[in-house]
Formats: sequence, C-alpha cells, structure tokens
Amino acid sequence: MIIIAARTPVRCIFVNLTLKCKRPINPAYPKQMETLGDYLRATRLDRGLSQPEVAKILKVTPDTVTGWELNRHQPPARLAKKIIQFLGYIPFKEEGVSLGKQLYFARLLSGKTQEQVAANIGCDESNLRYIELDKRKPGKRILIKIQIFIDASYKAYR
Repeated sequence: MIIIAARTPVRCIFVNLTLKCKRPINPAYPKQMETLGDYLRATRLDRGLSQPEVAKILKVTPDTVTGWELNRHQPPARLAKKIIQFLGYIPFKEEGVSLGKQLYFARLLSGKTQEQVAANIGCDESNLRYIELDKRKPGKRILIKIQIFIDASYKAYR
C-alpha cells in the first residue's frame, strides 16, 4: 500500500491522460431569462466581467449594477441605449407581450422619458403610465400614435 501526502502531486509515468470537461456553470448565472437584470448578469458572466467593470463601462456605480441584476430597480430610460450596446442585442420580446409592455420597451429603446413620450403621442404622463402598466386602454387616436411610436423605436435597432 502506498500512502501519499495530500499536498504531493501524483504523476503516473505509464499513462498520458488529459481530462477535459465543460466549465462548471456559475451558480449566479440566471436560470431563466425574464428580466433586464437577468440579461445583464448573463452577459457580464459570459464576458468574465465584474460588476465594477460593467459599472465603469456604463458610467454608473457598482451598487447600481447590483440593483439592476437583482431586479431591485430598473435602469432609467436615458441608459437604455448604453445597456443595449453593452448587451449587443435587444433583450425585449416585441411579439406576444401586451401593448403596455411594447410601449415601455419602445420608450426604453428610444431613451425617452414618460413625459417626452406622452407629449409625442398627445396624452398626459399619468395616462401613459397607466397604459404602460396595462391598467388603461388607449382610445383609437392615441392607439395609432402609440403604434407609430413603437414601430419607429424598434425600426431604429433592426
């Protein structure tokens, strides 16, 4: 019987063996891609970046990136373009989501505030907020303007 100390490397001269396997998945990697925070974390981990490095790229604080990744808060519309550039793609699904979500995503893509979009489509800011939350349905005239705004916002990124 041969006893080897725990810190002694073991070498076998009879077998030339190389073990290969997939890199283990980081436990912090999101299991489902549902929120913008999930997409940010996945992209950051795929690129091997730390939160402070991402914060430097996006010109925010590391705590801000942590808050986004943990879905404690959403990034402001003014940072949407930088985030999309960092991700390299649009993380929002246009199809199969409600009008309110489409409007919210289009507003983020355009980098505009609720106030700016409300002025653009001809309604007040609180009305726009309720439409984005799917708590209010817009009238025909506003609906047409919203659809034009959504189409224009997505078209800029296609």
